[in-house]
Parts: sequence; structure tokens; C-alpha cells
Amino acid sequence: MNKELLLAVQFLLVVGTPIAHAQVGEPVDGFIERTKTVTYDCPNPDDFAGLENHLVSNNLTQSQKFALLVEKSHFLICDGKASDAQRLLFEITRWDDIDKQSYFYASAIYQIGFTYDLKEQPQRCEYYEQAQSLATERYSDIYLSATLGLITNCRMDLSVGERLGMMFNVLERYSKTNNYQALAHIHNSIGLIYGNLQQHVLAAEQYLKAHEMGLKVYTGSNQLTILISAISSLLASGQYERALESINEFERINRDVGTPLTNYFYYHALTGYYYRIGDIENLKAELPALERAVEPLSNPIYKAMVMWYQVVPCVYERDQECIADYFQSPESVHPAVKRHLESNLDYLKLMVDMQMVLRDWPQAEKAFDKYANRSSANNKHSQSSASILGVANLYSRISSLESEIERARRIKRTIVGVGIAVFLLFTLTITYYLRKKHQAKLTIDPATGLLNSDVAVSRIQRVQAPEKGKTNALALLDLSNFRELNMAVGLAKGNEILRNISKTLQKVTRDTDILGRYGPEQFLLCLPDIEEQSAMRFFDRLQRELDETRMGPPSHDTINVRSSMSIFIATERLSDMQSVLDELLLSINIKSDH
Repeated sequence: MNKELLLAVQFLLVVGTPIAHAQVGEPVDGFIERTKTVTYDCPNPDDFAGLENHLVSNNLTQSQKFALLVEKSHFLICDGKASDAQRLLFEITRWDDIDKQSYFYASAIYQIGFTYDLKEQPQRCEYYEQAQSLATERYSDIYLSATLGLITNCRMDLSVGERLGMMFNVLERYSKTNNYQALAHIHNSIGLIYGNLQQHVLAAEQYLKAHEMGLKVYTGSNQLTILISAISSLLASGQYERALESINEFERINRDVGTPLTNYFYYHALTGYYYRIGDIENLKAELPALERAVEPLSNPIYKAMVMWYQVVPCVYERDQECIADYFQSPESVHPAVKRHLESNLDYLKLMVDMQMVLRDWPQAEKAFDKYANRSSANNKHSQSSASILGVANLYSRISSLESEIERARRIKRTIVGVGIAVFLLFTLTITYYLRKKHQAKLTIDPATGLLNSDVAVSRIQRVQAPEKGKTNALALLDLSNFRELNMAVGLAKGNEILRNISKTLQKVTRDTDILGRYGPEQFLLCLPDIEEQSAMRFFDRLQRELDETRMGPPSHDTINVRSSMSIFIATERLSDMQSVLDELLLSINIKSDH
């Protein structure tokens, strides 16, 4: 999951109620007070011109100019120019005779910490601690933001369970208020902790709750608050349909917003979606828009993410020159960039693929070792008993707390008319029926009639452990000459090839087997509770039958299907499917290169 996106949206919130534009001649003190914005919101973009007009005045006191420049840095961060904001903040916090007990000084210190946080640099903790101390019992928004930053990123001396408990205490403190902005901020921070534990399903749920909270008070651009974080977690957890729905929602809102940062977030999310589902053609189509969107932004990690997606088609097309150019780019070795990318399994897998295309086998082996080590570390981290216990306890306590809040709100509400209740019940019933019907359609891949990848993987994960002496056998089949077959039958009939192959596979599989389409040219098959020798004989027979299948028009020479198969044998439940699938895909790639 892209942590930079998750961090940046903490500052992406925009004031919920539109404020009138700065009026000509508005006194500077009145302007400062009116436009002062809490740390977890963003200033109203319409006030930026008024701020610049006040800054050119020669009649400002030092405290007035300081306040205006702190607010300007707030604008810069929300506009994706964190490096510019950091330089400005360093300059003004060194001024002589600053009131270091003022709100704006505490805000400046917090903002410096946040700019370090965006780059995942350790200096963030020093500034968060200082901001927390300055704000204690005086500036609640700064205190909340600094506290959440410390819990999420700095208190590594504490166990995960302790940090989660601290986060719960913060949530409990605000839960009985109607401060939906603060609640959204807290849920977003809880999502960050879940994400750090690789619990992306739970992280996505928290981000969506934060988004829901924001919708209660925000309109327009502020509705984009945590939505991009939710999209990142949905993609990381393989919930591609829900991710696409959220991306479409983001795009609808962004039509009326269109800031440089929100434009980048949208195209990054859309390109990332196509990357995740293996749709390289659509990924290539969106790259020019993503490249334009990142140009005005200064964060090197944003630019590195664009370069990542730029090199993906090079790997797919086996363009060695393009890959070599990527490795020569200065951005690819920037320390912050390298640290961020090498924590991402998808990127490490891409590094393996790039070295294999270059046929640099020693480097490919080193890249695979990095991938394997990171995968093992992630698995240990996410599955540690303390982490899971902390997550489970916090999840339970948050759910209970939310139930209590909801009951309290129901008591406070006025009695709802019977007619409204009946109407809502009818609406919910119809919605449930239509949703169930829609979900049934979403389980099937339209091109093949088989289960789609999400459903197939989900069902395989639910398969129970085999009986003693038996296994759960998994195979990934790849059509090695799909393009050649496509040319033989005609480009417009590509789906016909997939349907014919699907029928071949369906003829030889059992009702208890799980068969689905995994990638554009790949099929996934699980044989539950079967003897290993029987499974291997079945897979051999299946591949022979598949390779004996011929395609092409009757009037021309037909072509044999050529396929590759990677097999995984398990004596327990296939609960960690992502790691298993990564190994299968890597094996397929190695076979295709040899």
C-alpha cells in the first residue's frame, strides 16, 4: 500500500462549510482569524489570493506576517508542495522575538513534522513531540494531530497492542462529540496502523468510515479526504471491484475540484488499479495523464511512483533498453525513494521481473532474495500473536464503542414518523435485493463463464485443510502462445479462444474443484482434499489435453495451444493466497524465460 498517499490525505481535508471570499479592505487581523484552519483540515483555496494580497502590505506586524506565512505553508502542503512549505517554515521559525506560545508557532512546528512524515524521515518524531507539548490543554487540533502522528509512527518502543490501545483511548475521548472532522482524522490514523500491520481489509474499513464521517460535514473537495487511502487499501487487499467503485466516486467529485494533488491522486489510483488487474493496455493509456499530473508536485516519491508505472509496460513488452534507462535514472536511487519502494512487495517483484528481462541472472537472484526476505518479514509481522491480538481487541472495542454511540444518538433523536420508517425499510429491502443480484453477476468472468479472479481466490482461501495423507493442490495455467492463437482466429475473436479453452478445462474438472480465470491469459485451478500423486497425474493429463487443443479457422492450418503450468501442493489451508500466487507467477515467468 502506498503510505505517502495515506499520509498526504491527513492534510487533504478542506473546511466543511464554504467561507466567503476575502473582501477588499478586510482588516488583516479579521482575515487571519477567519481563515485560521485546524491542522486536520485545509484552508479554503478561494482565500489564497487574499492571503497573498495581505502579505505584500508594508504595514504588517511581525506576528501578523508570521501567522499569514504559517497559513501559506498550510496551503502549500495541501497543494502537494511539501518541500516548499518546509523551507518556508524553517525560515520563519528562526525569526527573532517570535511568540513561541502562540497557536501559529505550534502549528508551524507540527507542519514541519508532517513534511518530514510525508518523506518517512525520523525527524518527524522530534517535531511531533514538540508540537504536542506546545499544544497541551491549549490547542486541541494541534494536540490531536501531533498525538496521532506520535502513536502511528514514533512510539516503536511500545508493542503494537499498546499503541492500538492508545489510539482507542483517543477515539473514546472524541466519540461522544459531534466533531466529525476529528473523528475522521482518528479513523484515518487507525487505518494507518492497520495498514502497517498488513491488515489491509481492516485498514480499508477504517478509511471508509473516515470518509463516511467526512460526508456528514464536508462538500466538494473535502469529500476526497480519506477516499484515496481507502482506494489504496482496497487495492492492496485485492478488493478490486470496490476499489474501482471508489475510484469512480473520486473522479466524480474531482471534476469540480481538480487541484494538482487531487489530480495526481486520481490518476495514480486509476493507473494502480489497471496495474493490479494486469490490464497493461489501459495502464499505458492513462500514463500520459499521470505524467502531467505529477509535474507540479515536488515530492520525489510521487515522481518515483510514476516512474514505476512507466517501466511496467517495458517489462511486459520485454524492452531491455527501456528497463536499462530506468536503472540509470537518478530518481531511482534517491534515499527516501529507495527506502519507500523497497518496502513494497509489488515493487520488489517488479525488480525480479526487470532483471529477468535483462537476463542478468545474478541480479535477478539478488532481487528475488530481497523479495523473499521482505515477504517473510511482512508475514511474520502481520501474523505475530501480539499484533493480531491487539488488532482483534481494538476492532472489538471500536465496534462496541460505535454501537454505544449509535444507541445514544437514537435516544437523542426525535421520534421518526411511521411513514418514513416504512419508506426506509422498503428502500433497504429493494437495495438489498438489487445488491445481492448484482453481486451474483460479479462472481462470473464474462469472457469465459468461469469464476473471476477475486471470487476464485476467495473460495480457495475458504477451503478447509485436507485430511491426513491428502493435499490441497493448486495450479496456475498460462497460455504461452495466446497472441499467436489470437492472430490465427482473428483479433475480434479473442474471447472465443478463452471460451473454448474454458470449456476444455470444465470438461475434465470435478464439481468440487474450483476453477477461475486469474489473469488475461491465465487460469487458476484448485483440487481440494486429493492425494498428491492423483493431483499430479490429473495436472499432467489436463496440460496434455489442453496442449492437444487446436485453434484456427477451418480453411487455414490450425495451431496447437501451448501452455505453462505452475503447481503448489499444500497440506494445510491456503490462507495466504497472495504469497502463493506470487510464487506461482514467478515460476511461470522463469519457465517462459527459459
